[in-house]
Amino acid sequence: MQMETTQKLFKVGMTHRTDMQTLTPEQVNFEIDMCVGCDRCMRACPVPLSSQVNIADLNRATISNEVAPHVARFTDECVMCGSCVPVCPVDNHRDLLMLSLKQRLGIPWDGQVDLSRVASNIPQGWSLPLLMRNIREQSLFQNTQLVPDNYLLHFVATSQVQILQAGEELIREGEFGRDIFFILDGQCEVFSSGTDQADLPMAILRHGEYVGEQGMLTGQPRNITVRAQGQVAVLRVPEQVMQRLIEVVPAVEDFFVQLSNARAVERILSELELFEGVTAEDLHLLAKQAEMRRYERDGQLFSEDQKGRPVRESFHLLLDGFVKVARKTGRQEQPERVIAYRQRGDYFVGGLDMLGDQRAVTVSAITRVTVAEFSRAQLKNLLVKYPVFKQRLQQRLTLYQAAKTAAHSAVFEPLDQVELKQMAANLHSEVEARAGLHALVSDGVVEGTDVLVIDLDKCIHCNECEEACERRHGRSRMNREGMVVGNMSIVTACRQCQDPVCMLCSRAGIARKPSGEVYITESCIGCGICAERCPYDNISIVSLDDDNEAQPQSWQRFSRIFSKGFGKERGKQRQPLPMAQVATSGPLQFDDPIEDIRKKIAIKCDLCAGYNNQACVQACPTGAAIRVNPVSFFGSTEDILSLRGK
Repeated sequence: MQMETTQKLFKVGMTHRTDMQTLTPEQVNFEIDMCVGCDRCMRACPVPLSSQVNIADLNRATISNEVAPHVARFTDECVMCGSCVPVCPVDNHRDLLMLSLKQRLGIPWDGQVDLSRVASNIPQGWSLPLLMRNIREQSLFQNTQLVPDNYLLHFVATSQVQILQAGEELIREGEFGRDIFFILDGQCEVFSSGTDQADLPMAILRHGEYVGEQGMLTGQPRNITVRAQGQVAVLRVPEQVMQRLIEVVPAVEDFFVQLSNARAVERILSELELFEGVTAEDLHLLAKQAEMRRYERDGQLFSEDQKGRPVRESFHLLLDGFVKVARKTGRQEQPERVIAYRQRGDYFVGGLDMLGDQRAVTVSAITRVTVAEFSRAQLKNLLVKYPVFKQRLQQRLTLYQAAKTAAHSAVFEPLDQVELKQMAANLHSEVEARAGLHALVSDGVVEGTDVLVIDLDKCIHCNECEEACERRHGRSRMNREGMVVGNMSIVTACRQCQDPVCMLCSRAGIARKPSGEVYITESCIGCGICAERCPYDNISIVSLDDDNEAQPQSWQRFSRIFSKGFGKERGKQRQPLPMAQVATSGPLQFDDPIEDIRKKIAIKCDLCAGYNNQACVQACPTGAAIRVNPVSFFGSTEDILSLRGK
C-alpha cells in the first residue's frame, strides 16, 4: 500500500514527551543502516499489535512509501513510551524513528471515516446534516479551515450524543470528571453550592455553548452543578478524543486554556476580600488581561532577593496546585526556611506573603501550578477607580522595607524564652510539626484525596493488610511500611491525587470514577507512561507472562488481574468499572482479536474500586489500618504548623 507523505508535523500522543526532537533524513538513514534486525524492540513493545509487526517491515515503511496496512495501524497505535530503546543492541533511537514515521504518515483523521459509527451516534429524529450544523454552531468548530468536516466526523464517531430529560444532571459539583460537553440543543442551568449547601443559580447555558473544560484541563473536582432545563441534546467528548483533536489542531488547546483560565481568575477574584466592592464588569476585564504562567514541580515563581523579587504592585494569584513559601537564611547548612504552603485562591502582592506576616518570601512550586500574574499597569485603573481597593493594597505593602531587612538578616520572630521552654518540654515541637508537614507535602500526602494510614499504637505487624490486598487482586498494590508522622505510618500506595499527573493516556488505560478513585481500565497495555509520570512510584508494571497460573490465552491472564480473589476480602461480587464497560472508550479502540494479545499491564491501588469494601482495612484484626482524607485527618498546613504535643 502506497501512502502519501504529509507536510504537517504532528506529534500525536506526545504530550508526555514534549522535548523529543525529530531526526533529520540523514539521521534516519543512518539509524536504519545500523539496525541488525533482531526484533528485540518489537518484543519489548507493549502495543498488542507489535506481535504482528517485524522490524524489517517497520524499517521499510520508515524510509519508503511501502507501508503495509498493519504497519500503518501500528504506527498510529504507538504511544511513544520508549520501551524499545534500552533493549536495542546497537543503541538505535527507535522512538525517534517512530516519531519520524508518525509525522510522515500523518493521522487517521486525514483518512476515511467509519460512517457506520457516526450513524450509530445520531439520536432519533436527527440527521447527519442537522447534527453537523448544530456542532458547527460551537465557536470552537466554526472555522472549517481549522477543523475540516473530516476531522469533525472522526470527532463525532469517537464521542457520544446524549439526550437528557428535564432535571437530569450533566455535571455534579465535587465529583471528578474529564469529559467535556457541547450543548447541541436545549438549555441547562448552572448552580454552585452556597455556605448552607443550597444551590445558588449562576448561569444558563444554551445550544452553541460548552461546559466541563475545567475538569479536563486541571483534573480538579467539578466546581459547578449543571442540570437540564427540559430536553437537552449534548455531545459528550472523552478526554482522550479531545486530546487527539488538540494534538491535530493545537489552536483548540489555546482556545480552551485562555477561556477556562479567565473564568477561574474572575471567580477567585470575586471571592477575595481585597477586591470587595469592585464591580463584576471590572473583574471580568481584569481577568481577561491576566498573564497566565504554568510552573512544573520545583519551578520558582519569584524570590525575595533584589534580583528575583517582583515589582511592588505586582499581583500573583494561584489558580491551582501547591507552592512552598520560604525565606533564605544565609546559612550554608540550611539555605532556606519553609514557613508555609499555599494553594488555590491564595495570592501574593509585590512578592509578599499576604496571608502570613506580609514579608518578602521566595515561592516555589511543589506540584504543577498555574498562576495568574497582574502587572502594575493592569492594576492601575482599579487603584484610581476604587480608593478603598488602593487603601487595602497600601496597607498590605507598609511592611515592605522592614521585610527586606528581615529577609536578609534571618531575623524572623522575636524569641520568647518562656515559649522556648514550653516547646522544649513538648514531645511534638513546632520544629517537629514543620518537619512532619514538609514530609507530608514532599511525599504527596497533602495533595492526595485518600490515603491509607496505620496507627502504630494498634498495629501488631501481622502483615494481614498486604496479604489481603494480594488475595483480592492477585498482587499486592501496597507496602505497609511508609513514612512515619508521629504515631501514624502512611502506607506506600496511591493517594488518588487531586491533580494526578499519571492520567495522561491516549488509550484510556487509566481513568477516574466521579467519587475520585483512579483506576486502571481494561484498555491498559502496560506501556509504563503512567508509572513513569507518577512522582511517588505508586504504579507498577507487571508482565502477564509472570503469572504462575498458566492459562491458554494471555487475555484470560489479563482479565484475572481485574477479577480474581477469594475469601472474606472479596466482599460483594466486583462490579464492572465505568470505562471497562465501554467498547469505544477512546480513539484507539478496535474490535479485533489482536487487541487481546496483551503483554503487560499497570497495577495500582484504586481503593478496591468496584467492591463494597477495602480489603486492607477490612482484614486488619486490630483496626489499625484506616482510610483518611489527608487534609481532614492531618489538618490544613497551618493547623499542622501550629501543632503542640499534649
